[in-house]
Amino acid sequence: MKIKGKIVAVVITVVFAVIFLSSTYTLKENEFGLIKQFGKVVETKQDAGLYFKKPFIQSVMNLPKDEQLYDLASSDVITSDKKSMIADCYVVWQIIDPLKYYQTLKSTSNAESRIDILVYNSMKNVISSTTQDEVIRGKDGTLSAKVMESLSGNSIEQYGISINLVEMKLLDLPEDNKGAVYIRMISERNKIAAQYTAEGESEAQQIRND
Repeated sequence: MKIKGKIVAVVITVVFAVIFLSSTYTLKENEFGLIKQFGKVVETKQDAGLYFKKPFIQSVMNLPKDEQLYDLASSDVITSDKKSMIADCYVVWQIIDPLKYYQTLKSTSNAESRIDILVYNSMKNVISSTTQDEVIRGKDGTLSAKVMESLSGNSIEQYGISINLVEMKLLDLPEDNKGAVYIRMISERNKIAAQYTAEGESEAQQIRND
């Protein structure tokens, strides 16, 4: 009888432990918590701590509060003077509304896919209205600022996320175009140098005549 009593006590203890563990959850400082019941979000938690939920009926989905890095694939873009360039950039983004994020995107892969489209379109629009020389000069951060400005009109917040930074890693000429472009650039600079030399010689001759 004593053995049976111990077994019953152990079983009851295990059952209560399982129920307790199934009815509690914790959130860290860098997490959001979405409480789901039968697949539908019924509550959102944003503060860290220990919480209770209905055991076996409700589940918790944790989402990161931290900024996240997404590296876009390099892509071809065309400048306003019809010059092809290769653009490669990365994005720093963040979930700001976990409920909207879940309702519209549901996952990181979907969020990155949406970011990819929005950033590429904004970058293409900015570069297509800019000459190649202006694009090259824009490597100092001007171009990234213009892309961010363009993104501000795309209502990215409707997806519950924000894009905090777009930074260019690479903005260069296609490999098969580099040789021809470098030759053209050298020729143009030789013409400028020849013009400066001719003007200098003309001024020197004038000084000698005076």
